Amino acid sequence: MRILIRNTTLEGEPIAGDGEVFEGKTVLDVVRAMKGASRIEDHRDVESYIDMVLRNAKMLAGIELAVKGETIEEKAASFLDALVAGGLAEFPDDTAKEGDTACRHVPGVRVPAAVLEGILAVRRCGLTNMLDRPVVADLAEKLGFPDAARWIETHPRDYAEGVFRGFEAEDGGGR
Repeated sequence: MRILIRNTTLEGEPIAGDGEVFEGKTVLDVVRAMKGASRIEDHRDVESYIDMVLRNAKMLAGIELAVKGETIEEKAASFLDALVAGGLAEFPDDTAKEGDTACRHVPGVRVPAAVLEGILAVRRCGLTNMLDRPVVADLAEKLGFPDAARWIETHPRDYAEGVFRGFEAEDGGGR
């Protein structure tokens, strides 16, 4: 997975065509790469790094970013989503030409077809942010997808990855 973090003006406006690409196998690996490239040493772990970026975005650029999650993987996924929503980052287009900052297609997280069906049903209903894993699991159960609900509850890391990379049915179909 790759993400392009945009450089910004002193007013906090993203600079088009300028930034740095970070990559990793998981969202947590991507955030760790970002943390490793940081020149600020006041963060010991990923959570303190995320908190520092949130404080700086608000203080320096006036951009309020919200991060949610119970696990560090969920927080990392929510953090990257918040950066994208705030216009500070983007997931490079996987259709761009060689040499661009874009990445190639990253395969989705493979799940049983019944699980994929439940996740897609929750997404279509539009009642929650897909990063809110406990609510997604609850809605999957209420919508009649108990296998999806159990999978979401027991695979939090895989679920967080799938929210960003997409999901694929183990039989080859996917979104």
